[in-house]
Amino acid sequence: MTADYYQQEEEEGQGFDLTQIIDIAKRRFLFFLIPTILGAIIAVAVVYLIPPRYESLATVLVESQQIPVELVQSTVTSDPNQRITIIKQRVMTRNNLLKIIDKYEVFKEERKKLSVSKLIEEMEKLIRVDVITANIGGHRRNATTIAFKVGFQHENPAIAAKVANELVTLFLSENVKTRTARASETTEFLEQEAQKLREGLDKAEKAISDFKQEYRDSLPEQLEIKMSILERTKAEIKGYTQQISTLRDEKRYLEIELSSARSGQDTTKNVETPDNTTELELEKAKDSLIQLSTRLTDRHPDIKALKRRIAALEEKLLQEQADASGDEVDPNTSGLTPALKRLVQQLQLRMSSNEKAQATAQNELARLKKEALEIEGQILKTPEVERDLRVLIRNHQEIFAKYQELEAKQGKAQLAQNLEEEKKAERFILLEPPVAPTEPVWPNKPKFYGIGAFIAFAMGIGTAVLMELVDRRVRTARELESLLKHPPLATIPYIKTRRDIQKKRYKLLAVLAIPTTIGLLGLVAIHSFYKPLDLLFYQIWAHLQKLGVLPY
Repeated sequence: MTADYYQQEEEEGQGFDLTQIIDIAKRRFLFFLIPTILGAIIAVAVVYLIPPRYESLATVLVESQQIPVELVQSTVTSDPNQRITIIKQRVMTRNNLLKIIDKYEVFKEERKKLSVSKLIEEMEKLIRVDVITANIGGHRRNATTIAFKVGFQHENPAIAAKVANELVTLFLSENVKTRTARASETTEFLEQEAQKLREGLDKAEKAISDFKQEYRDSLPEQLEIKMSILERTKAEIKGYTQQISTLRDEKRYLEIELSSARSGQDTTKNVETPDNTTELELEKAKDSLIQLSTRLTDRHPDIKALKRRIAALEEKLLQEQADASGDEVDPNTSGLTPALKRLVQQLQLRMSSNEKAQATAQNELARLKKEALEIEGQILKTPEVERDLRVLIRNHQEIFAKYQELEAKQGKAQLAQNLEEEKKAERFILLEPPVAPTEPVWPNKPKFYGIGAFIAFAMGIGTAVLMELVDRRVRTARELESLLKHPPLATIPYIKTRRDIQKKRYKLLAVLAIPTTIGLLGLVAIHSFYKPLDLLFYQIWAHLQKLGVLPY
């Protein structure tokens, strides 16, 4: 039972005892206070010794196109946020950052120690580019970039402002260069494509011209003319066929007359002389030509045939006259009367003239038939030529349509290029130039002070707890009872002397004086090295008013 009693007592002793904790706090207060104060002093010193870093910021406005998009469409249609990211990559190249580092001596001491890659890495960490967006219509998906900030951090405010200004200048110039280059590239590309289409158009036109030159007699537009020529040619062929038939009949008649005359029979009493017959035919032909000329044009087949007929009769008449003057006496006419001799001569002249007329008509008929065959071949070839020509024309039309469309795009691209060159399109405008900052952005001293205070407090608590755990002395009856497993016979209370009371008072005064002194020294340090206390008080007061803690 005794063991169970002590086990129960031990379990009860392990519970939460506020009195014991208060006793430990009183007993280990100095072990808590001293590490806390030292930790706070170290934290303040560290925060104070950390070199401050200043940031110079510039705000650049993304101004939309000044001329309505419906009138002139820019060739640069990328999102401003995307374009800012691309420009950032172009600005923050290795060469540009090295030039800035050397120009403004950003890392004056580190330049001799660190490698170039490390310097570039540190430089990139100090550069800040933040995009400012606005939600259109309250939807997050419709967020549009309206501006962006470019900043640089450095221990020297002047260097921070100079580097930030250099970065802003690079951003603005790179934006203009990028937009102008893209517009120029678009114009050049369209010009090259237009030149290719112009060459293709010239080739297509030359192909059509060569094709028409090669098949000029079988072109579709000449089909009606060819048909008309073929009809006239056939009419002429018919006329010459009839003429040849008439001449053959006439020859047979003359042969009969000549045979009769040679046998001594005169059967041509009523027959006109050759000269009179040819002259009569010539006069009739001329009269017919005069009558037809009043109704038909010179290009009419009847007119042309009649003119050829007149020319043949004139030639025939001249030939008869020449034969009559130079012919010798036919030996077969001996023994005939002078009248029969003259008749035989006339019949012979007429026979000769008839044969020549037949020969001329035959030649002309052969020529006309050959010409008709050629025209018929050309007419039969016209559909095939028309089909091939349509293919060439369709190809030309397609190229021409593409060329016209490309010319329209080229005109728009040229307008867009002029828009970019005259800076009328979307552009970056420096809204707030970078200035030399007066307040550091790092370290955040209130935040660092708070962290230091928490660490100092934790150090004090940890030291006090550690000393309590290390110290194994018995201080209470309960601890003795727990150690001996037996209750003590009697408990003698601690009797405080005057010296103990005085020592406790001094200890209390020291405990009160040390934090007060440290607090006063902290206020003096804050006033001297950080910010005047009155200004800090007013800032805290204004912040509390904004939070609604204090009334306005």
